[in-house]
Amino acid sequence: MKVALVAYALNVGGLETFLFGLARQLRAKGMEPTFVVTDYIGQWHDNPLAEGFCVKAILPSALQSKVGHAREVARVLNSFDVVLLNHSRVAQSSVGLLPESTVAIPILHGDHDEIYAVGLANLANVDMVVAVSEKVCSEAVKRCASSRKVAFIRNGVDVFAKYPESKLFSHKEPLKVVFVGRIMHQDKGVLYLPGIMTRIVESGLSVSLDVVGDGEDMVVLRKKLGGVLTGNQVRFHGAIPHDEAMKILQAADVLLLPSHYEGQPVTLFEAMARGVVPIVSMLKGITDAVITDGVNGILAPVGDEEAFARALISLAHDRIRLSNMSKAAWRLALDEFGVDDMAQNYVNLILDCSRMRQYGLCPKRTQTIDKTLLGSYSFLPFGIHVALSRLKQ
Repeated sequence: MKVALVAYALNVGGLETFLFGLARQLRAKGMEPTFVVTDYIGQWHDNPLAEGFCVKAILPSALQSKVGHAREVARVLNSFDVVLLNHSRVAQSSVGLLPESTVAIPILHGDHDEIYAVGLANLANVDMVVAVSEKVCSEAVKRCASSRKVAFIRNGVDVFAKYPESKLFSHKEPLKVVFVGRIMHQDKGVLYLPGIMTRIVESGLSVSLDVVGDGEDMVVLRKKLGGVLTGNQVRFHGAIPHDEAMKILQAADVLLLPSHYEGQPVTLFEAMARGVVPIVSMLKGITDAVITDGVNGILAPVGDEEAFARALISLAHDRIRLSNMSKAAWRLALDEFGVDDMAQNYVNLILDCSRMRQYGLCPKRTQTIDKTLLGSYSFLPFGIHVALSRLKQ
């Protein structure tokens, strides 16, 4: 089966990590995955090429309308047996033009209005919707009013078969803390990090912080953390290859994840798979569905810098507890978060949907474009939309 992994772009983050992991597993199971991007060229656009995957970019041109772009996206996707949609408005709008034999499955990667607005649109033309967490699943069912249209498949990651014995958690060493993700406060809560670190320094605790990722709030974060931690206490790594990011994560004791929103954070699973203890925002149906507070991680109220700091200080002073939580985190990842299980769930869903289409049990596709996803004046060329946007600014 030819599978299109469709996204608006391949940037740096959990979505891309998910797509790469799924692509590897699908290929190992005999399928032919291809990455398809529809909006712009992201930082990780060429990364799949290094592993022998194909990447197709179907980008809009200045003289092309949004409707014309949607038709071009559909034309390319027509050659695939399966289309997995990941937050691409134009691709989601075009699935009504796909062949009757093609399986179309949007994946909801976050608990956010914009994600639901895209992933749950044009439902008459998609086969199933995948939700990556319990909370996202229940919200999706509520919004589309059909539990038969939504499947829950938790994200998965590579997990060490044995607990990494390199974990020592010595009192003689500073507590090694890491943040991995987009440097964007609106979603990831990154601007809580300086306040958390201020409380750590004031407590007299020896600590180091690695920040892996990039984004719109990097300048502000650098400035604020620079006023709290010395140059050898904080390191900014930027948007680096995934393998390098995982080496930094592997060396850490604790992952800080003070997010406002998540779907099912891949970084959380990657940390637990490496015995890195997560201290994360308590997001109902998302992080609390994974972490048992005080056993394999710690949950803190969203935005509560004091609670995050207390959790860090308590683990720094009790390295035996830190070690026990590390082992419990790894064991849970090994038992429940393996990438192979995730991929097999996708394969099973794809085969079920394919059989439904083969036996004519799905409604006929509408052969129309869902223009509600394309915004106003979707018949106008992109160049005019850009000019109008600049005039408004």
